[in-house]
Amino acid sequence: MKISLKILTDTWWGNVLLGFLAAVIFYYVILSTVLGNNTPVVAVVSNSMLHDASVEQDYYQWLEKNYGYNRTYISSWPIPNGFSVGDMPIVKKQDKYQVGDVIVYSVEGIRAPIIHRIIKINDDGTYQTKGDNNSGQLSYEFSIKPEQIKGKVIFIIPKIGYFKVVVNRIFGV
Repeated sequence: MKISLKILTDTWWGNVLLGFLAAVIFYYVILSTVLGNNTPVVAVVSNSMLHDASVEQDYYQWLEKNYGYNRTYISSWPIPNGFSVGDMPIVKKQDKYQVGDVIVYSVEGIRAPIIHRIIKINDDGTYQTKGDNNSGQLSYEFSIKPEQIKGKVIFIIPKIGYFKVVVNRIFGV
């Protein structure tokens, strides 16, 4: 039996299959290569970077009290307004990261990548992070090693990641 490529272009399921293959190739080959990491696009599934009514206390006041950072300095950081559940950050590997950068990193024992802001560079070259909407740092955020970091958020596509959020909430993926 001979299978024709015409089946892929003339049927709805063939078009879906071709679209899926194109998306996989685009994601895993092109984006991963251009952006230098295996996690070039992520979907935001938590509110840890949301700038809502608590941003004054959990972000500005917390950073001033714990690190002595003033509002002008904090407001100069990349992505000054945070982002929301369903947003899709584009992530690029960097040689160096700075205080204020929003990074994506992995933590052993946590399945999903973490998207938080660097708030301090430790003397040993590790990083401290915090979610803008978190009332404090989480236990694993005091010493993020450079090899844990997938990259820096360079751009955010709003709301396009909701499909991933829905799948995550239904299936726990």
